[in-house]
Amino acid sequence: MAPESESLSELERVACYVCGARESQPWAEENGFFAVRCRECGLVYVNPCPTRGSISLAAQSGLHSGEATLDETGARDAGKVKHYQQRLRAVFDAGVLARMPGARWLDIGCGFGEFLEALQLESAGALATVGSEPNERKATAARSRGLDVTFRELSREAPGYAFVSLLNVFSHLPDPPELLRQLAGLLEPGGQLLLQTGNWAELERVNVPDRLHLPDHLSFASEPLVTRVLEAAGFSEISVLRYPMFPPSVFARLRNLGQSTPTAVASDLWFRARVKPR
Repeated sequence: MAPESESLSELERVACYVCGARESQPWAEENGFFAVRCRECGLVYVNPCPTRGSISLAAQSGLHSGEATLDETGARDAGKVKHYQQRLRAVFDAGVLARMPGARWLDIGCGFGEFLEALQLESAGALATVGSEPNERKATAARSRGLDVTFRELSREAPGYAFVSLLNVFSHLPDPPELLRQLAGLLEPGGQLLLQTGNWAELERVNVPDRLHLPDHLSFASEPLVTRVLEAAGFSEISVLRYPMFPPSVFARLRNLGQSTPTAVASDLWFRARVKPR
């Protein structure tokens, strides 16, 4: 049944964006929406899902309609800056970002700008960083701290970026392959993409210790599936760093409730990829 606050005209049935298959099996239900697992490749995705227009409006306002309306705007988290600095130090050799004066870095879905702040700190201000954020409240807050953040229409964006990042965005996209192809076109020859997302498609719903936040999240992928999408979009030299998304105590609590789950799930994936030569 469609969510009461969405008319049938605002929802549409979709195929798996990885392999194009339409056959699926139930995986979860939340907030009046259904997440299904593709029978061919294993991608988990919302189906039926909101239309592109509905998704765009929700991204701007942060409000997502279902049986309950979710306000996913949140607030700036200063702790994320240090967290992102740690990840940058793991991804890049020490001091390399500070030796790239003027290199352009575009952060897609930059939120309140915590990653942009981390980039400035780790590069000692050498990088020329800009952010694209559709949520008007987040973008305004980021600009109030002196960050260059607007909503950027990628089809009109000039190419020539040395880096593009996509952190905690992949699962919110209605068509990740389409966006990744656009990002490949924005990168200069040899330019790099940094992408972070979860690995939840390899889990059963009972083993995910969190709400799914449907329909803010539209899909849940895995390391092999993201790699497949990246390669098809024009990226190569793909490397991955893997981290637990939740502390061991969370999984211990699940086991105490009788749920079988691994103690350490590498569900936080950080991909680094280089655009293929054109």
